[in-house]
Amino acid sequence: MVVALGHKVGQNQRLSLTPGMKESLQLLKMPLPVLLDFINQKIADNPFLDWKDGMPPSALTRLSGFTQDAADTLEAAPPSTAYSLLHQLAAQTASPLEQRCALAILDALDEQGRLSMPPAELARQTHLPTGLLEHVRQRLLRLEPCGVAARSLEECLRVQLEQQGAVTADMLALLAHLPLLARRGVASVASAAGLSVQTVTELLARLRGLDPFPWRQAEGVLPTGIRPELVANKTETGQWAITLSDTPEDAIRLETALITRIRRRPATAQAATAPSGAPAQTDTPDKIAHWLAQARWLMRALPRRSHSLLSVARHVLHYQADCLEHGPQALRPLSMTQVAHALRLNDSTISRIVAHKYVQTPRGTLPLRDFFSAALGADEDTAQASGAARACLLHLLQNETAHRVRSDQDYAEALRQKGFSLSRRTVVKYRRMLGIPSSFVRMQAQKAGGGPPA
Repeated sequence: MVVALGHKVGQNQRLSLTPGMKESLQLLKMPLPVLLDFINQKIADNPFLDWKDGMPPSALTRLSGFTQDAADTLEAAPPSTAYSLLHQLAAQTASPLEQRCALAILDALDEQGRLSMPPAELARQTHLPTGLLEHVRQRLLRLEPCGVAARSLEECLRVQLEQQGAVTADMLALLAHLPLLARRGVASVASAAGLSVQTVTELLARLRGLDPFPWRQAEGVLPTGIRPELVANKTETGQWAITLSDTPEDAIRLETALITRIRRRPATAQAATAPSGAPAQTDTPDKIAHWLAQARWLMRALPRRSHSLLSVARHVLHYQADCLEHGPQALRPLSMTQVAHALRLNDSTISRIVAHKYVQTPRGTLPLRDFFSAALGADEDTAQASGAARACLLHLLQNETAHRVRSDQDYAEALRQKGFSLSRRTVVKYRRMLGIPSSFVRMQAQKAGGGPPA
């Protein structure tokens, strides 16, 4: 065999993101409190940007919807992820006992945001109902950030995929054999899951867009409190009007007067003191040009963010008008891919826009992500939303009487009468997702006189 050195010249195409593009994508994902902090920092670092009123505190409190105490001069620490999750749960009208369960679960999480101990063990330590603890854990899993309180990496990723409507049989097979990936590689995972290597590679590319540690990411960069950016109101004509409650771009301005003064200033002029508000004479032209480019970028990026958010929200909420009118049982199947195709955007862009965004409705403040749900059937015209089926099942279980505890098959028949064609196995799956124990356990609780477990 002859070994020789050589070189080849070739061409290939690939997409690379500029720093400005990456920052624009980050803007899409930012919730309102983080966005306001980001704008305030940009204004502090850039002489070409300023608040319109010249007073950052008043602009921030006006946009945030809070009033500021005149005696309050200390900067408050951002709310923790645990506080944010509890706040979201309270906004969903959680009972005091459910909030106690949430506190117990959050206290038991490890540094990765996983619940390592079984719910039965946690129930024994905290003297709380096992069924209720699991029900609250399932609710925490689907709040923002999505995936906190999962029992495993597989569950964390699966819940995120469910929220995006991207759970398929192939994806579930891959998740079931995911631990093999680090030890044996892609080929072994494909063989164990009964999939082709190309299919596994494509599915892994989708998984890389998810967050395996949402708790740690949120603790580091996402101090989120619930501040709805969108408002859904019904007009006199019976239509739903979707508007933005806050438009941060309206509160900042570009210092055009300062730009004019700098352009008129001779390059060789040396002044003892710089004009008020202007960059110092020691600043280089490159630095001034960078400031100006950053200021103009922000003035363009903020309206684009508002326009994108409003476009997506209007499309989603007009599609889910029945859900706004009648509640989650009227939810229609909708995926982010459908919205992306309708608005000619990328799936990942829709995911960023929807993340950490809330809409104020007559039924309360709801995450925009809750209006997405996977379909139960293959036919788009007759398919039902899985979220609507779960909501209907939860309503039936909560109204279960002490005189008759229904079996899973009974609930499958009851759901079929309401238009949801589900098998008993699917009912069992949804019941477990809701944290509801089996009919035998519920019957034993009735006999013990403790009432039906949640």
